[in-house]
Amino acid sequence: MTLSISYDSSFDGFLSAIFEIYSQRLDVENFVPDRDTDAPVDLFQQNFRVETNEDSAMRLRRAIVNNASEEVLTLLETAFLSEERGIEMKIFAYLRKLFSGDDPNYGKNPASLEMLPLYKIAGSVRHEAGNMLGMVRFSKGPGNFYISKIEPKYDILLMMEPHFRNRFAFEKWIIYDSKRKYALLHDKVGESKVVTLPDEESFVKAIQSDGFTQLWQDYYKSIAIKERENPKLLRRCLPVRYWKNLPERQAARTPAL
Repeated sequence: MTLSISYDSSFDGFLSAIFEIYSQRLDVENFVPDRDTDAPVDLFQQNFRVETNEDSAMRLRRAIVNNASEEVLTLLETAFLSEERGIEMKIFAYLRKLFSGDDPNYGKNPASLEMLPLYKIAGSVRHEAGNMLGMVRFSKGPGNFYISKIEPKYDILLMMEPHFRNRFAFEKWIIYDSKRKYALLHDKVGESKVVTLPDEESFVKAIQSDGFTQLWQDYYKSIAIKERENPKLLRRCLPVRYWKNLPERQAARTPAL
């Protein structure tokens, strides 16, 4: 009977699972991260739980770098952040070929059948991260924190961290990913850190209209030209899924169709 590997949804958790597959020579058909609560159940697969092991994950990271490169490791982690169902098996297919030893130059080949889909997925993740940098709107919250709520398609919050840490190094801010229920907190004491919010409802209520929100709305109104409104072009350039967290869209005349 083949196995279905369950793990804690983290990249290190996934690498720990790969390490166990090689260590125990497991026959694996599927991966089920904890976040995928709606994953279909296959009665012909036995569940096998793997807990995250930092040492195992680090050893596998070194093996990927040694057999391919640091850039390939980064690409695999970026593709993993897509959270696409089945992404683990795509990465596993690449790693099996990489570690097989059949082709010593395989790790340097970006056009392999296993690598091409990963490049495409990683590109989509990077594109989303770049777009989201321009979609963050801060409001003044309790404790002199600037707070913002986002809901990105992919798990890109940590990819955004260097931009905001460098740009607002001496401010206190929180960016909350409402889809994944965690936040990035920066309190002017060096590095930002990941935190979970025990009371999401209170946090969302703290994001109230303030002077910054009004400035965004006034700016949008002042530059808008009614005769040149183009709803179709607007939705193509600014997807509707971003709108609910943009104060300027809350004051816009163009409805979401």
